[in-house]
Amino acid sequence: MNYGELIKQAFSIARHHRYLWFFGIFAGSSAGGNFNVPGGGFPSYGGNGDDFSSQASSSDFMTFLIVVGVVVAVLVLVSIALSLISQGALATSVAAIDGGERRSFGLAWRAGLATFWRVLGEALLFGVIAIGCLLAIGIPVGLVIFAALAGGDPSGGGIALIVLVALLAVVALIVVFFPLTIIWQLALRALIVGEEGVVDALRTGWRMFRTRLGTSLLLGLLQLALGIAGAIVLFLAALLVGLVLFIPAIALGISGYYTAAIVAAVVAGLVLLGPFLAAIGALGTFNHAFWTLAYLRLTAPPASAAGGPMHPPPPGPA
Repeated sequence: MNYGELIKQAFSIARHHRYLWFFGIFAGSSAGGNFNVPGGGFPSYGGNGDDFSSQASSSDFMTFLIVVGVVVAVLVLVSIALSLISQGALATSVAAIDGGERRSFGLAWRAGLATFWRVLGEALLFGVIAIGCLLAIGIPVGLVIFAALAGGDPSGGGIALIVLVALLAVVALIVVFFPLTIIWQLALRALIVGEEGVVDALRTGWRMFRTRLGTSLLLGLLQLALGIAGAIVLFLAALLVGLVLFIPAIALGISGYYTAAIVAAVVAGLVLLGPFLAAIGALGTFNHAFWTLAYLRLTAPPASAAGGPMHPPPPGPA
């Protein structure tokens, strides 16, 4: 496999088919997110409890919590749905572009809808496997740590044992979940591009990983390195641009114009949001194209795999 050509082709697709960036934003998103309350908690109110009651009744507060909970739940469900749709949209589009076909946002969206339920089934299957692996690693580790702490204040040997077990658990997680991630990527393409069933796609992903172990691991390491490099570049660029954009807000805040500082900060955030989402979408599209092209090369006849795509990818709409 020509890894340099693979990276170049994935970059070309992400660059020339910018409508795929929308799907790239969601393709790598997780099912949920972390919602943290600042360390200070809720502001304290002076006086007794009657002062608080005069500001907001308990029923109003419960209504507020329910509304927030419903909004968060809807956003999470929409994020999951868009993530599942984006998997099918990107995989089918990249495969079609690699074959010399022309694609559009509408075709990609319809392809994502068509594969939605099968992708959901594959994700649930891998979720069960991942939970099983976590339990297989976590339960023994938890039992050992519990036994070490059962006697009260652990001795030096007990602390050393806990540290050793924790390190072994980290190694076990890497050994298990790094290959599982590669198998997921291959199985997802077998499901969407190869049009296999949920269980058959899992078998195909495992078989491809096992029979092409060296290539699969190298692909995983390459994608990991490229992803880390892209994330670092994106972070540094966002940091530099953000500092420039937020200088007026910082200056206004230092000068005591707090309302104007807040307005300037909101405007700066909105200005930064568009380019940031575009960069996230481009990076997600590249990563997805990388694995889809890798799957196509691994499953192609030897002559086709060595020669790359049969047709150069046509330029897509901006």
